[in-house]
Amino acid sequence: MARQAQAPAPSAILQQGLKKLMKFVGGKQRPNPKQLAAFLNTEIAPYFDFDYMARWSSGPRWHQMNEKQRGKMASKLKQNFLGTLAKKLKGFSGQNYTMPTTRRGRGGVVSVNVSIQNPGRYPARMKFRFYRSSDGWKVFDVEANGNSALAYYRQYFRSQTPGYRSWPRYR
Repeated sequence: MARQAQAPAPSAILQQGLKKLMKFVGGKQRPNPKQLAAFLNTEIAPYFDFDYMARWSSGPRWHQMNEKQRGKMASKLKQNFLGTLAKKLKGFSGQNYTMPTTRRGRGGVVSVNVSIQNPGRYPARMKFRFYRSSDGWKVFDVEANGNSALAYYRQYFRSQTPGYRSWPRYR
């Protein structure tokens, strides 16, 4: 019986994505905003599950939305997330990074920690949280210096929705 090919581990997937990203932003020719946006959309976005992120961020409202509303929310989250990432990457130029730990959590979630060296400043700490989808490992949350993207987007979408004050609060 033939063995199935083993899917790459989350740390290997993240390493691959970071190498692509650092090579692109750290080249001699700095990418313009349009080039950076196109790169992020084609090369980096496939590592993420924006539908899952939108479902989690919308909380109990997800079940009250139709497919069109869900798609629009996922699209807005993707656009906002990649736009923020593009702004943050403008200042990057060949930073070194380390991936000190990978941890398995409940429900098969894997967290990969990354430390990005910032010359003259403290390193930026990031945590990428993955789950195993039918398409392989996907990122569903990123924490930067302890701040979760999912938690931010839950608050953001809550504040954009009429009647959001009546949403149940989860803490």
